[in-house]
Amino acid sequence: MLFNRTAAAVAAVCALAAGACLAQDPGPQSVVVTGQRGTSPWIRAESAHVVVLSDAPRADVGLLVDHLERLDGLLRAYTDDYRAAGAGPEPKLNLVYLNDVRDLDRIDADKPAEGIALFRDCADGAQGFLVRTEPLTAIADDRLVKAPLDEGLSYVSEAYARHFLYRHTNVRSPSAWIEGFANYFASARFGDKQMVIGRTPPGVGRYFAFLDQGHRYNLDYNDVLGPHPLDHLSGARAVAGNVEFEARSWILTHYILGASERRKKLLPFLNAIYKGGDPAAALHDVFGLDADDASTALWRYRLRAAEVLRVEEAPGKRPKIAFTTMSATSGGFLLADAALKACPTRAQGEGLLRTLTADAGAVPNVDAGQLALSRARVDWGDPAAALPWLQRAARHADAGADVLVLHARANLKLAAKLDAGARGAYLDAARASLARAREREPGSGAVALAQLDLALLADGKPSRAVLDDVLAAWRATRDSAPLARAAVLAHCYLVDAQGAEHILRMLSNDTRDAATAAWAVQFQKRLDRGLTLADITGEMRLASSSVGFSEWTLDQISMMREVEYNAGLEDAQGILSQQTQNPDPSKALLSPPVRK
Repeated sequence: MLFNRTAAAVAAVCALAAGACLAQDPGPQSVVVTGQRGTSPWIRAESAHVVVLSDAPRADVGLLVDHLERLDGLLRAYTDDYRAAGAGPEPKLNLVYLNDVRDLDRIDADKPAEGIALFRDCADGAQGFLVRTEPLTAIADDRLVKAPLDEGLSYVSEAYARHFLYRHTNVRSPSAWIEGFANYFASARFGDKQMVIGRTPPGVGRYFAFLDQGHRYNLDYNDVLGPHPLDHLSGARAVAGNVEFEARSWILTHYILGASERRKKLLPFLNAIYKGGDPAAALHDVFGLDADDASTALWRYRLRAAEVLRVEEAPGKRPKIAFTTMSATSGGFLLADAALKACPTRAQGEGLLRTLTADAGAVPNVDAGQLALSRARVDWGDPAAALPWLQRAARHADAGADVLVLHARANLKLAAKLDAGARGAYLDAARASLARAREREPGSGAVALAQLDLALLADGKPSRAVLDDVLAAWRATRDSAPLARAAVLAHCYLVDAQGAEHILRMLSNDTRDAATAAWAVQFQKRLDRGLTLADITGEMRLASSSVGFSEWTLDQISMMREVEYNAGLEDAQGILSQQTQNPDPSKALLSPPVRK
């Protein structure tokens, strides 16, 4: 089964039908500032579920983290009956909140033209990159329904909600539900004691206004519910189709979540699709809505029945946020380090190594610079050059899991180059660091994958404890393709074909990550034919090296400007063509000009 709890949890926890939803009441923030001479614009903010690095103004970072924590509580309430919660602690999600959208190019050289937010899933764990487009402002409760929606905060919320599904549930299809869910919560806003749900996001609203003006549409719900809804479109129609897909997905999700009787049917709908059912057929069977008639039915729903809810939040404390300032020299290295953790291409990684060798090498006493340089050396250069600083950093009693894992990985890379008899000291150092890292972050996928690498190198096979840690990390957060592969292989090694097939089915349903989906399909065929333990351990050696996937959020308003411009050109060309073929006699010259 895809899901593991009952639909009654939503009513019990959130009472959404009555309009009372889980969040927090006002309260003081917890602020911790490290006194340093010459501070950087970069700060660190940590709360219950997220760690945010940012060069945006401190006040905006505080508002952002408060918003994300309250949004996180709302998402948990709405997904409680199909959220796959792990038994152990949940690692915090690392986010980078950028003050300049151009910095996204430093993270992914293949950034789409309209890219406005990015999540990357890598062996070090998933990491999000969000963008501040304008100053954030608090909203009074009585203004929640009417206050203009901050476009940038909508993209932040959309990206967070989309990734929440990947991180905490097994849902990977249909893409219409994932995008509709992300857009539905893009417009969630929080006041002092109230919140609003169901407003139309800025880009979606602009597209519906465009359609209401009589412009043609490019998709129907057979397209929207299909695995590749935009494949038949190209050029300007593909741009319009992209925004239309988001808009149509939003109104479908609004329809499903907009009434308690329909929310109760969501679980059977998603389960039918998970088991291989056609989404259009599931829509008909569960909701009684034919894909051929859905456009008309949902158009009427949007105009007549779609409601915006302003509701009281349940009592509780507001999120506590701990701030840490950075020195002027430290702050400049944070984005480079984040880029290195986002599994860059070889060209990017080697370029960062060259830059950091010069920049961090010039300030050997700045820990942030040495950490970034060490990461670049371990991943893209000589791990031996990184080891002296990492050894010193790892000896500190308060060394963080990130440093300890990096220290272990450096030792493992060096051990792999030696004969088995000469590896002992490196393996012991890696083992000691990973034991401490696991104490600090017991649910970390990065720690679990490094432990697996250590076991394979030291013993040639994984222990039951190592495999249990891989599976526990996977249950805690499901947003890393390398960890997903390792979890499949752990189940196989433990002769749990059902557990392996459950994850493989989920991965094969994921149309956004074609490479991992293809691996899942092929590995299922190998599993059906039969695998030896040697086959499985051989595949394990490749699991942590798999490349991460870029999960982009697109700037819908910019796309709509292009859609409107192209439509204007098309209309103008049509008018000119009509006048050429059928000239208006009333505008013709009564007599030809005469030249004297």
